Amino acid sequence: MIKKIKELMETKEEINVIKNNLSYTSTAVSELKEEISSLKEHLNNNLEEVSHKSTEILKNFQENMDKIKDVNHNFEKEFFQFKLLKSQMQKKVMEKFEEELDKELKIQSEKLESDAEIYNELRENIEEITTKVNNLGEEINKFIEISQTIKKEDFEMTRFANKLREMDREKLDLMRKLDTMERLVSKMRRNEHIIR
Repeated sequence: MIKKIKELMETKEEINVIKNNLSYTSTAVSELKEEISSLKEHLNNNLEEVSHKSTEILKNFQENMDKIKDVNHNFEKEFFQFKLLKSQMQKKVMEKFEEELDKELKIQSEKLESDAEIYNELRENIEEITTKVNNLGEEINKFIEISQTIKKEDFEMTRFANKLREMDREKLDLMRKLDTMERLVSKMRRNEHIIR
């Protein structure tokens, strides 16, 4: 009997231990349940925040894409206008160049015609002077021949010698003028060659 009571007492103690363990486990489960609920709530809050931020990021991305498209469109428009302006500027520059070239050619052409007239006049003058110089040379040669045949004592010799000297001076003067005119004609020819 005492043995049975003893067993009952032991059993009661085991039951109390089990009860305590069960109570402890129940408390632990409740705490764990609360923690899981809190974690779930925190997770839901984070998911909402992430979703909100994702939506905001997506919205910002879309706005930036729209801005980039606008900038790209404006850039293409400006680039097209720049190409158009460049083409117009090239055309205007060419027109201005051709206009200035025509003016310059007209001026040079008129100058060339004027120089050609002067050149022709000078050439005629040179031809006349050359003819006169040749005739004068012939006359001088005649006088030289005559003076050689005349005796030194002859009175006419002095007169012929003076005339000869005078004609010689005229010849030298005409030769200098001829030389000057030839240099002038040569210079005009060089200028005419450069203009062409």
